[in-house]
Amino acid sequence: MSRLKLITKYFVRNALDEMFVGSKMKPGFIIALMIIIVCMLSLPFTLMISESYETFHSMGKEGMLIAIILSLGTAVSFFFGVYTIMNVFYFADDIEVILPLPFKSSEIIFGKFIAVLINMYIYTGMLILPLAAYGVVSKAYFLYYLYGMIVLVITPILPMILAALICMVLMRFTSLSKHKDAFKMFTGCASLILIIAFNYLNSNSGSSMTSEQILEKFSQGNNNTMEMLTGVFITNKFSAYGLLYNNNLSGLINIVIALIISIIFFIAYYYIGGKLYLKGVIGLSESFSKRENILETGEAKKLIKINSPLKALIKKDIKTIFRTPQFFINCVAMIFYMPIVMGMGFLSNGNLEKYTELLKVNTEWYGIVIVITFIGGASCIMAGGAGATALSREGKDFIVAKYIPVDYKTQLYSKILSSLCINEVGTLVVSLGLILIKASPILFALGIVSAFGSILLITLFGIYIDFRAPKLAWENEKAMFKKNYMPLFVMLIIFILGGILVVAALIIKNFIMIFGICLSIVSIGCYILFRLLFKLAYKVYTQD
Repeated sequence: MSRLKLITKYFVRNALDEMFVGSKMKPGFIIALMIIIVCMLSLPFTLMISESYETFHSMGKEGMLIAIILSLGTAVSFFFGVYTIMNVFYFADDIEVILPLPFKSSEIIFGKFIAVLINMYIYTGMLILPLAAYGVVSKAYFLYYLYGMIVLVITPILPMILAALICMVLMRFTSLSKHKDAFKMFTGCASLILIIAFNYLNSNSGSSMTSEQILEKFSQGNNNTMEMLTGVFITNKFSAYGLLYNNNLSGLINIVIALIISIIFFIAYYYIGGKLYLKGVIGLSESFSKRENILETGEAKKLIKINSPLKALIKKDIKTIFRTPQFFINCVAMIFYMPIVMGMGFLSNGNLEKYTELLKVNTEWYGIVIVITFIGGASCIMAGGAGATALSREGKDFIVAKYIPVDYKTQLYSKILSSLCINEVGTLVVSLGLILIKASPILFALGIVSAFGSILLITLFGIYIDFRAPKLAWENEKAMFKKNYMPLFVMLIIFILGGILVVAALIIKNFIMIFGICLSIVSIGCYILFRLLFKLAYKVYTQD
């Protein structure tokens, strides 16, 4: 067996093991759950394609819908790519084991890239339903669906290559890797910033044109405005044209060109990355440290300052989250993920002004907005949040909590309050959205209360689940988040609840009643969870 095949097989098997092996759930159930979540995430875009096709087709602009779908796929791939590549290429546990073995650095990055690409195909799976919907409404031929499968394979490759090269250049020519904790936080947050910049470039790729030129292009038809939305990745352009003209030779030519470009870029990545990777990964075991005499600087007095037990525990928990990269990224940075992904799609390209005008002329939409704030607040922390790991973050040190002279109720309160201090940042995100659409004072107030309540409910639910089955026997923070599929259940619950509330808002058309329904759900849910948590916390903190 060749070295390239051997190392690739090793990394791919490891990637699959991380997803399925060791989990209490069966692989089939995990796959089914992932499919349901991906379908729900792609449902809004699928409905958009179905509803908008006739309008775009009448203007000769139906190709723009395909361009939007592919731009979404590359955006998701690039966002997850930066963070995933840093973890897999540089901060994985197998680095020190693989480097001494007789493998070239280009072979290592080839195998790791394929392993990461498998993960990316899970995320780009959200393009399947929108592309299928376009095929149905456009009455496309069989070749469209065949080309669609090829496009799904191509779409994440170029953004992944760009993400990998950015990471390699950073690691090769800077000393940031010695500040591991700070660098992990930096890459996690930088990926969020990069996705904003990427979407901005995508949505404004045609901004260099004057308004007269844009209007002229629209008036001409013939899908000549597609290039405005295909973004910075050239394969999007050829893939989009290939799908659009699937019934003639030009479609095949465009698909072949997209394939060739992807292969050329991958070959370039193989050779360039091979030269950058080894020098960037050597020395990762070294770290930067700063020594300080706390007696001379006076820091010792701050350390022995007396606080109330509740305040001390809350401060300790929040400091742990902010000082530990894995906790910070999963509990803090991820709060902004869903708002960025959904917000950039729904509030860009002139949609913001449309929503503002709609709310001015028709208050019947207030109920929908309240539901969106309710679900939007919950969506900020549905990927986990601070509550979902409230107890597990203690790890093996949890034994200390059983013997310190602090009542179990106080310790439970500290977990709830520290989690809320982090999670309720989502309320600020929702408030920013309401400000952007220029919501009226009454709508703003009701929306903020709805978001605050939904975050409180999901936080308590996450704490309850974590107290029932905490993961305390982990060797490193990354291991604590592996094989944790509970966030998928939370996402499923949120989507189902959101669908029910949207239907209720469309039927009732009274935003005060909708607000009352949301508040009732929060009140009943929080009351039940509080009672359950006190019983559970007593067992956790007082029994062996």
